[in-house]
Amino acid sequence: MVTPIRPSVAIIGVGSRGLGLLERLVAHCLTRPAPVTVHLVDPQPLGPGFHLAGQPDHLLLNTVCSQLTAFADEQMVEGPAPLSGPSLAEWCQERDLRLADDGYTVRAGEGHPIRPNDFLPRRLLSEYLAWAAEEIIASAPDCLTIVRHRCEAVDVRPGPAGAETVELADGTLVDADAVFVTVGHHSLYRPAEPAAEPRLITRPYPLPEALDGIAPGERVAVLGMGLTAMDVIASLTLGRGGRHEPHPAGLRYVPSGREPRIVLANRSGLPSRSRPHLAPGRVRCAPLALTTDAVARRRRRRPDGRLRFGADVLPLIEAEMDLAYYRTLRARACGDAATAGREFADRAREAGYEALLEECRARWGPTPLGGILSPDTAGRQWADHDAYARWFTGEVAADLGEARAGLGVSPLKEALEVLRDHRDVLRTVVDAPGLDQASLAGFFGDFTATVNRLVIGPQLDRSAELLALVEAGVVRLGPGPRPKVVAPAGQGPWVLESTALLRPASTEVDHVVHAHVREPAPDRVPGSLLGTLVGAGRVRTLGSRGGPAHGLAVTRAGQGVDRAGRTQPRLFFLGPHTEGSSYYNHYVPSPGMPSRALMDAELALSTSLPSVITRKR
Repeated sequence: MVTPIRPSVAIIGVGSRGLGLLERLVAHCLTRPAPVTVHLVDPQPLGPGFHLAGQPDHLLLNTVCSQLTAFADEQMVEGPAPLSGPSLAEWCQERDLRLADDGYTVRAGEGHPIRPNDFLPRRLLSEYLAWAAEEIIASAPDCLTIVRHRCEAVDVRPGPAGAETVELADGTLVDADAVFVTVGHHSLYRPAEPAAEPRLITRPYPLPEALDGIAPGERVAVLGMGLTAMDVIASLTLGRGGRHEPHPAGLRYVPSGREPRIVLANRSGLPSRSRPHLAPGRVRCAPLALTTDAVARRRRRRPDGRLRFGADVLPLIEAEMDLAYYRTLRARACGDAATAGREFADRAREAGYEALLEECRARWGPTPLGGILSPDTAGRQWADHDAYARWFTGEVAADLGEARAGLGVSPLKEALEVLRDHRDVLRTVVDAPGLDQASLAGFFGDFTATVNRLVIGPQLDRSAELLALVEAGVVRLGPGPRPKVVAPAGQGPWVLESTALLRPASTEVDHVVHAHVREPAPDRVPGSLLGTLVGAGRVRTLGSRGGPAHGLAVTRAGQGVDRAGRTQPRLFFLGPHTEGSSYYNHYVPSPGMPSRALMDAELALSTSLPSVITRKR
């Protein structure tokens, strides 16, 4: 009797992306038993990844809790889904976790029940993913042998008989038929390089420790207005004992006296838009203009197959956003979003989306979306600092009103949500053969920054808190867009000087925080596994192309492409460090909708283990 060969794989880094690989492997082996050994390599607890336990409750997720899960359902994947488990919202509800009136503190049995729309503390996602990892492992069938290595991987080298050999920090060598590197945000919590100026904070994580050197009453410039900036502001206010109270005008901030004086500025001068409330029964419609077929047709017109983003794709995005705006107006008129969605889909199928758009413009006039995808204020100037500050707070307040109306109600927020709802279509734009060189730089430069500002912004409560902090004088707007930051001479202050105000203004500060964290290229993190693999030529980065995309070069199946352009058949990379070869890799899957992360996991597994993994049902 011949003993069958038992294939083995190694997953390096078992945060949410590595956990998705494990879940897919367990699901397939439950459905179609096959002998496999999987080595899980991670010195940290399995599941959470960079979602650290022990973070203060005021550091919130920017995705509502009902849209986060570690368990696949049939709508999320192409393969089997025999495992079932709760979403983050359901997990919290099962444990009677409740949300306090302050909007962020969560305790068992204290406060109001957690709702699907709530933005919860990040520490809860950490606890949930750790719990889910143990549940998934416990569900594994006997044919699947799981070996845990609580150690860091330092190298992956070609091994015997075509295998790969993983070297661990303790000297252990692990041979595997395929290796999946899913180390996620591998550098975010590594110590930052010492700044030449001690009052300059180039990486504000982990919080609040990174900000301990900022004393009460000192002046600090926070450069950036996205999620990281909101984390910094919350840590310097709520994290120092301040609180927000209800007030007839919205919120009122009650200082603790331990806050610094915060100056808020960024390059574009534009605020980030708030994440909207998700109205019950909101209908998510299929795209009419921005479809995978439309992208494929435009790709076929290009001799090299590489798209020109501005000419081929941007008009589709703008058309889809306009259609979403008009569809919401129609839903408001007829009182039924599903009916409006069917009407628009039928009309687009009959006459084409262009004709439908013309009909909508004739009926409702133009949308207010013109120029909304512009990366900045397009050369606009303000008379002085006060004029800019009034404009800025007015923009935040107006957007906050739209966010409170929410998806399914606000035509503007529905239009912007196109950039999230149809992200999978944008992924096909980036997938090989992808974009031409100029378009690739623009896509991963201004376009993705604009998308982040429009739809990956702070929780709507954070925007209300920002207005209250400005009103209380704890936060002051900097001197307009694109401020010039002048480093101190000796022990003097930093200076922020205006460049877009007709009457020049400047602000002095004691500290500067770079609150626009961007992970360095994989080869720029000394001592990391990715740095070692790039240095050895086993995988290359996209940095040689120029432009802002510096992720790893991988095939559509996730296989690394080496320095000489050869595909590494048994070495796979999945997750944020492949940004550029693909698009928007840093997220936890949502239930009830296709998950690119889990589908990518299945594609990689089926490529490496074709006898075990069958993607299609």
